[in-house]
Amino acid sequence: MTGARPPASPSRFHSLDALRAVLMMLGVVRHAAMSYVPTVYEGWPYRDAQPDLVARWVIVFIRAFQVPVFFAIAGFFAAYLVEARGVRAFLQHRWSRIGVPLVVAWPVIAVAIFFVARFVSPFSAVPSTISYGLAAENMPLAIDFLFVHLWFLYDLMILSVVASVLRMLTVRIPEGVRAHALDLFTRLAHRGGVLVLALAAGLPLYRMQSWDIDYYGGPFPAPRLVALYGLFFAFGWMLFRRRETLEGFKRPAWLHLAAGVACFLVHRYFVDSGCQPGPDRICTGTAEGHHLGAIVFLALAMSFLAYSLFGLFLRYADNPSPRWRYMADASFWMYLVHMPVVMLLPVLLADVQLPGIVKLAMVVVASVGLMLLSYRYFVRSTAIGMQLNGRRYPRGATW
Repeated sequence: MTGARPPASPSRFHSLDALRAVLMMLGVVRHAAMSYVPTVYEGWPYRDAQPDLVARWVIVFIRAFQVPVFFAIAGFFAAYLVEARGVRAFLQHRWSRIGVPLVVAWPVIAVAIFFVARFVSPFSAVPSTISYGLAAENMPLAIDFLFVHLWFLYDLMILSVVASVLRMLTVRIPEGVRAHALDLFTRLAHRGGVLVLALAAGLPLYRMQSWDIDYYGGPFPAPRLVALYGLFFAFGWMLFRRRETLEGFKRPAWLHLAAGVACFLVHRYFVDSGCQPGPDRICTGTAEGHHLGAIVFLALAMSFLAYSLFGLFLRYADNPSPRWRYMADASFWMYLVHMPVVMLLPVLLADVQLPGIVKLAMVVVASVGLMLLSYRYFVRSTAIGMQLNGRRYPRGATW
């Protein structure tokens, strides 16, 4: 590896900035929906008295693609930074924009979540599966949930370091071999590439205990999780190295979306008919055929949806947009602070006699509005905004 920089930095990818913002916002929607599922979800402290099955489908559908696609976007922009600035500057940038927010925000957000969870749990229509106390028996669970929803920043730092080491090693490989590998990726990207990605994703997915993407928010992520996220991170990295292939994502985007949704529905059929969730969402069902079917179609759904989202945003959001740029900047702050907000707001609607899905929509709109206001007046033009966005916007600036 050399520290030499290319003569010119690549242009900004506005469409992928917008996609990154949408993925962050889908995390807000998914967590808000947890208060409205028919049963308490993963120890969530509150369940509304008017649950809705649609909320459960919102959660499982977003969960099928959101995090893998996010890591693909992260890999794409990681390669962008390495090419523009070099490995050393890339690691400094990742520490400043990811590591520092994690170190600073995590203890504040974790404490806020703890107290909000203790406050809302007595109002739940169904008792929570977790006692929000400081008893010793809660310590193993506390470690698994240590980084709460900020675990992705921790995992992203791990992948950034691993990618930097691999980058320094791969430059020692003969240039002809590296060029051949990149040419192979270019040929496969739109000639069966979605199936190759699904096959590769299926290997770590098969080891998931939930027949889905396992959740782990602690300091020692399982190899299956690192492998899955690392695969999509590497996919995004290779897309940047061969960014001329991006044009090929546009035309079949709607077809890929339809295929991804269809595969997701088949995946849920296998899960719902063959998985008997036990403690910690571990499937205790013994139907091996159902397990294999669930994993095969989850891998296909994940890959088709990743291709479709890249294609749709490249096709429809590729022009500079001040509003999309604003949301891209604001989305990081909103994701950092959203968890206690979406835990607390449903309690305010507990006595309102409306369908759960309507309450969910109200919670999402209210939480997004509150967080946008906080970003507008307390973040964007402050040192916090400088840390999160890389620049401090003038006070009073809008888009």
